[in-house]
Amino acid sequence: MKRKYSIPIAVVVVAVVALLLWRGDKSNSVDHTTELAPSVQKIRVAATKPTLMTFEDTVTFVGNLEAEEKASVASKVSDVTVLSVNVDVGDEIKRGDILVEMDDSLNRRQIEEARAAVARAEAAIAQAKSRLSTVEKDYKRYKQLYEEQVISRQQFDQTEGQYEVEKAGLDLAQRELKQAQARLEQLLIVKNYHKVAAPVGGVIAERRVDPGDTVKSGDVLLVISRQDNVKIKGPITETDYPKVKLGQPVRVRVDAFPGREFNGKVNRISPVLDPATRTGEVEALMASQGLLKPGMFAPASIVVGSHEALALPREAVRQLAGTGEWYCFVASDDVAQQRPIKRGAEQGNWIEITEGIGESDLVITTIVRQLSDGVPVEVATQ
Repeated sequence: MKRKYSIPIAVVVVAVVALLLWRGDKSNSVDHTTELAPSVQKIRVAATKPTLMTFEDTVTFVGNLEAEEKASVASKVSDVTVLSVNVDVGDEIKRGDILVEMDDSLNRRQIEEARAAVARAEAAIAQAKSRLSTVEKDYKRYKQLYEEQVISRQQFDQTEGQYEVEKAGLDLAQRELKQAQARLEQLLIVKNYHKVAAPVGGVIAERRVDPGDTVKSGDVLLVISRQDNVKIKGPITETDYPKVKLGQPVRVRVDAFPGREFNGKVNRISPVLDPATRTGEVEALMASQGLLKPGMFAPASIVVGSHEALALPREAVRQLAGTGEWYCFVASDDVAQQRPIKRGAEQGNWIEITEGIGESDLVITTIVRQLSDGVPVEVATQ
């Protein structure tokens, strides 16, 4: 009788399946390894060597622009009413322009009274001269008679006394005339004060009076600003103070005109320093060019000298995010090396590098996201 071998057949089937699975895994493993084979690709970059440049040495300060000169126009008469104001804020004026007119009716009456007083004094002088002339004749005649001993001393003394009285009367009348004339001249001058003329040319910066207002002597009516030139004042430290000299060039920037510089010169330096802050005030003057206005906030740089240093274009210098540290990439042996650096002055598109690179270093200027320390690079242009 023959035996049945069912178990070996099953074993064979399992072995065949396992063999097929093993071959499939091996095939997949080989393909995956082939796909992940690394492919090294260099980044093409532009690079440059540091440039030796001349940089300006500057002293900086900040301040507010001010008008070169300001004139406060005040009333010279009291208790008068403003009739008209002929200008407003922002108006350009010339010297001599009539700015404000005030009521001069009281002044006119006073002038009439003064003229009448002058006339009375002149009439009094005429009468005094007539009386003196008559008495003078008697005096001379009596004097001669007295000398000839025709009349007594008493008679001569009476005549002489009368003569002196008339002389004194004439002197008094002449003094009163001078006082009346002085009063009239003063009132005529005051009459001119009722029309307020511009003492200087410029721009009306402030208007403090309106028609109908009553003003007193000394009240400021208007403020005139001369803005052909503007000045800026600010503090400099005790360390920088010896470097600043009169006439040195000054560069000013304002937010209203980004990217634009305005040139001026140092025209005043405080002779003393503030003991509390250890700073001294410096003032620079510059042409406004019709653009710079008083009140603008401005940083200013005073050029106090120059020096030579290595420089890189601005695009080659990078900053670590969230820090005050700076770096650049140097191409060395076809690899990008991140190099920490220290910056100095800026001039146009160039930045002074005080530490971190040498003249022979090849600094990468290309800006690409893939660039990092150790990445292979190929310098395409220099």
